[in-house]
Amino acid sequence: MELDRLLPVWDQRERHRVAVGEAPAPEVIAAVEAVRWRDVPVFHTIMLFGTLGAKRAESGRPFLEAMVSGGFSVLHRSPDELVIGAAARSSGGSGVAELGAEPGAAFRDFDGSGHYKVAFNFHYADGELSTETRVLSTDAATRRRFQRYWLMIRVPSGLIRQEWLRAARRRLERERAQHPDSPSLRKDVT
Repeated sequence: MELDRLLPVWDQRERHRVAVGEAPAPEVIAAVEAVRWRDVPVFHTIMLFGTLGAKRAESGRPFLEAMVSGGFSVLHRSPDELVIGAAARSSGGSGVAELGAEPGAAFRDFDGSGHYKVAFNFHYADGELSTETRVLSTDAATRRRFQRYWLMIRVPSGLIRQEWLRAARRRLERERAQHPDSPSLRKDVT
């Protein structure tokens, strides 16, 4: 997996998976990318709680698109894996480090103090779609601050990832139902 190359060590990690059945890997990853805010109502609740109602998401906009426009970068895209990440400031301002034209390499090599690097992937293999989130702080003070933050966000973040996986599976199931004779999608969902 490319996630292993981009962030081989981490301070925090969380993994989730869901069976989606047999399908071409590019179609599974496309389903992940197509998940919209309205596909997962729990997104609204978590985001409203997390922002105290300050931001309202566009329900028709893909969740991934919103993340990328909000500072995350696509670090890697292949037929069976999508990796998203950012190097975020932990204090003294907000925002993320600019990763430039080659975000994967810039992310991997980034080591500016006062930041934490967060990357998560979606990977499809053997009828299963998985996601893994990894976080690495660039210094001890940031690690301590992020550890407290992780205690608050781990559960909602994990819930978002789980619901994202389920929404992608529902998209694939709808596609199978709409195109039952398609040679690219087998009907055996586990």
